[in-house]
Amino acid sequence: RKKTNNKQQRTMMKSTSVGVSFLFHQFLRRNHHVVQAAMFGLNGVKTDSMWLNKVVVDENGEGEYSSSSEECVAAFGNFEISPCATVLNYGQALFEGLKAFRRDDGSIVMFRPEMNARRMQNGARRFLLPPVDTDTFVKAADAVVRSNARWVPPVGGKGALYLRPLLMGTGADLGVKPSWESTFCIYCSPVGNYFKGDLKAIRLQAVRGFSRACKGGAGHVKASGNYAPAFFSQRAVKKRGFDDVICLDAATGEHIEEAGASNFFAVFPNNTIYTPSLDSETILPGITRASIIELAEKECGCTVVEGPIHLSDLKDACEAFCCGTGASVTPVGSISVAHPDGSEDKEHGVVFGDGKTPGPLTKRLYDTLLKIQTGNDNDLNERYSDW
Repeated sequence: RKKTNNKQQRTMMKSTSVGVSFLFHQFLRRNHHVVQAAMFGLNGVKTDSMWLNKVVVDENGEGEYSSSSEECVAAFGNFEISPCATVLNYGQALFEGLKAFRRDDGSIVMFRPEMNARRMQNGARRFLLPPVDTDTFVKAADAVVRSNARWVPPVGGKGALYLRPLLMGTGADLGVKPSWESTFCIYCSPVGNYFKGDLKAIRLQAVRGFSRACKGGAGHVKASGNYAPAFFSQRAVKKRGFDDVICLDAATGEHIEEAGASNFFAVFPNNTIYTPSLDSETILPGITRASIIELAEKECGCTVVEGPIHLSDLKDACEAFCCGTGASVTPVGSISVAHPDGSEDKEHGVVFGDGKTPGPLTKRLYDTLLKIQTGNDNDLNERYSDW
């Protein structure tokens, strides 16, 4: 038994390779309710606590982050930052996104946090921030889940506790150079589905002239500054009645890259799935993307091809879906293409199936992933115990 910092509650806990687990029955006796994620969507909720650790960066670009809950777990709230901070002036910032799920046995688990740690380390090296080692990252996420246990939504696939790790250059310095101070923070919020409603197909629109990233840039890094440039196109397509924008490559403007903040997959006959390759370094290496590729090959007998997807190729696809931590597996019902002035390029529009119903492979992958995350299939639990 270990004491938690959540109002002196004690919770029996067991650590697994999948993440942090703790028995639910003691927790339930001390709390009158379990949060309903459907109440929140993705609006963000003030939870109980967060992880906050500031370190000085040495001359070698390294910093010694703490893994102590006593030192780093603090009440959720604002923290001070200078207007001269590198993150505010030059965008030296990374973030991650991962989830904790409540399982049928009452335990709570995180989904593959080690992979988020490694991706943030890669981004830190690209942005000259001291990387947070995997053990410290996972311990920090563990502590945030422990201290916010009452905010984890109930079993049933309707929501999860979303963790948002941040890594930022927070030193005050007007010079155009890496920050002398780094801040590592993790906060959390209960969330519902990324797209409103249950598992239903969404409508995407590509906009010619808009690309998320180009070769040689930082599109493969989960950098904070990669997202705001898409706001303009996202707002435009949503005003036209679509759910999100789908990004085309910068080199030709003819190939699919990412679907909003998610990775994209197209299903073709003979159980063949295509997803854009990571080789161009313009696409984020998603944790859910890697998981879906493995599940498609091992559980569904699919051939997964990582390579270019031309707009014209989509006419031969029978299903499409996007995936990510927020989106999970979301079916795509149609893709439209717009000219820069907003008029539709009707030559390249495509509808998958009836445009509304998830395809059978999409549904199977969604169900399989959810079973692993919520732990309600013993065979899958055993096969993917290292997740």
